[in-house]
Amino acid sequence: MKLEIHILQSFPPRNLNRDENGMPKSCIFGGHPRARISSQCQKRAVRLFYQENTSLSDRDLASRSRAWMPELREVLIQSGGADTAQATIAAKLALEKLGAKIEGEKVESNTILFLGRTEIAAIADLLSKNWSDLAPKLHGDKPELPKDLGNAIEKALRSGGKPGDVALFGRMMAALPTVNVDAAVQVAHAIGVNALQQEFDFFTAVDDLAASDDAGADHMGETGYNSATYYRFANLDTHQLTKNLGSAAGADTIARAFAEAFVKAIPSGHQNSFAAHSLPALVLMVVRRGQPISLVDAFENPVRPKAGLSLLDRSIQNLDRHWADLCTMYGDGGKAYVGIVTRQQLQQHLHHLKNNQKASLDVLISGAIAAAFSAERGDA
Repeated sequence: MKLEIHILQSFPPRNLNRDENGMPKSCIFGGHPRARISSQCQKRAVRLFYQENTSLSDRDLASRSRAWMPELREVLIQSGGADTAQATIAAKLALEKLGAKIEGEKVESNTILFLGRTEIAAIADLLSKNWSDLAPKLHGDKPELPKDLGNAIEKALRSGGKPGDVALFGRMMAALPTVNVDAAVQVAHAIGVNALQQEFDFFTAVDDLAASDDAGADHMGETGYNSATYYRFANLDTHQLTKNLGSAAGADTIARAFAEAFVKAIPSGHQNSFAAHSLPALVLMVVRRGQPISLVDAFENPVRPKAGLSLLDRSIQNLDRHWADLCTMYGDGGKAYVGIVTRQQLQQHLHHLKNNQKASLDVLISGAIAAAFSAERGDA
């Protein structure tokens, strides 16, 4: 089953996700420039949100890092079988098996690895259990990892259930493709429903301790920003998630954590300067069999305020109408659940989806998760 999440969310002036020049990211859609928040930016915000705001255990969490060597080394030292020098070499060899080269005295690798704490613990356990075979090979000019031990490390990452983070977002290791994981989640780039008007904030910094007759600025600069209402879309494949986790146990908990985080998480870019902390005005969740469907074409033509209707008012009308058009054109089958929540003053703009309204976000998410995994078990 596919769990779709559709969101309309307005942000005041902000620069949540910037390009290489420091400008808010943008794109062309429907022949018009639009504000954009990248998929990667949203996914990182989601991961950070549920790490801090849900009850997921450490075994469900993972980190992207180049600094795994010190942590792996420390686990080996604490196991009692290795001194610092031996543990350092062993940790380097194990990580190099995963394609992460660590040069000289450096502690950081040249490659980011996406690993869970349970996976690091499993690698450390293999090194410790095979220490009698490994230790003699750590000396000399070319220390090496025994082939059987290297294969065991690969198998440990390839086989069995993955941490929730990895199960959701997948993993690619170019040097060791056998441990790659297909993501259960797809996240679209968020795009503005209205045409983009890029703006600049000119700012100065004044020396607080300057002489009273010094009225000049000590620093000047400018920051790009814009304001937009965004259409955001993500979908979660419950079958792929269950497969990645290795079992159905806890899959619904992981999915719920993702759904809640995708709705509530906000990227951190330039927040100290803009404090753009706005929650979504509308959240639509759909559970269906087969291919997920984005509703982005509802906004191919930029939305504008008109006749006393705000940008959000008209965006909701467009989404509601586009939903009905798709149902008419392609049929209404294959859906196991449709639910929507929006602010009370915006509910009047729902017509085709008005009978699918839920009392709260919590009710919406609970219903969607229950339907998705109930249908998943039925499909199985």
